[in-house]
Amino acid sequence: MEILTTFILSCISTVVFSQFDPEIDTSKYTSYRLSVRIASNRIKIDSTNAEAYLQRGYYLFLLKDFDASLRDTDKFISLEPKVASAYQSRAKVSYSQGNIDQAIQDINKAISLEPDNIDMINDRSTLYYKAGNYEACKKDLLYLLKKDPENLSFLLYLGYCETKQKNYSKAITHFQTLISKDSLYKEAYNNLGFCYYSLGDNIKALKAINKALEIDPRYPEAYDKRSQVWMATGDYKKALEDLNKALSLYPFLSTSLNNRALIYLEMKQYSDALGDMNLLLQTAKPTADLLIIRAQIYKEMGNFELMEQDLKIAEVLLSQEK
Repeated sequence: MEILTTFILSCISTVVFSQFDPEIDTSKYTSYRLSVRIASNRIKIDSTNAEAYLQRGYYLFLLKDFDASLRDTDKFISLEPKVASAYQSRAKVSYSQGNIDQAIQDINKAISLEPDNIDMINDRSTLYYKAGNYEACKKDLLYLLKKDPENLSFLLYLGYCETKQKNYSKAITHFQTLISKDSLYKEAYNNLGFCYYSLGDNIKALKAINKALEIDPRYPEAYDKRSQVWMATGDYKKALEDLNKALSLYPFLSTSLNNRALIYLEMKQYSDALGDMNLLLQTAKPTADLLIIRAQIYKEMGNFELMEQDLKIAEVLLSQEK
């Protein structure tokens, strides 16, 4: 099953350890809008009221009106250019708009104004991780660990960075250290298992992932990881069982949708494969790899027109990557 091994290592699960992906309480939208009106009235009275612009920008951000939030934050900065937290706020708005380079530029400006601000350095490490700059992320995380050795999320993300860079032995060391400090840290066991799997030690991989599931039987990412081990051993029945379990707990888990589609493709269950791939392409950023897989599904179903459409789009995406 060559196609399976091509994409099985596509990603690892992560958890958020910063404020860049806030869970906004939509039940409070009415109060947010009221706060926007109050700030707007203050601005009408005094158009140079910097605090009112920052307040309104904050609540507009919570309402997901990122363009308006950015305008107010920019206005505040034009009035108060030396306030570090304003650049931190603008970084979060820029990130929410998908402009991660601008977000990094802003958080660096904030840190230049407050070099020892732990929250800002934490935010920067998050941005570096999301941008794929794992060396810079590790540098910030090591600094943060020196300041706060008991914050295990920093240690976890050091392991994630090493995993992303395929430094699996180093990642294993970080995850084992974390487990020695907290024997019930399920993410550490799960990703320890992934590292063993990546090194070809499926026995240790299963042992670690099973421990994660012992801690939390409703942990979808662990079922997802274990399915990859089963796939590597050729046990596609168990792999499919784990993928079904993962998706029953988290229907939009991208790696599970991807791998289940590949198994369905191998089993010649083309309609099921297409359903998973369509859902994946609706919920995740389309990539050339995913479109090529769907094109193969269309080919097997005899739909050559849609196959050609996907291959053409994949070709454009590949050319953009060069």
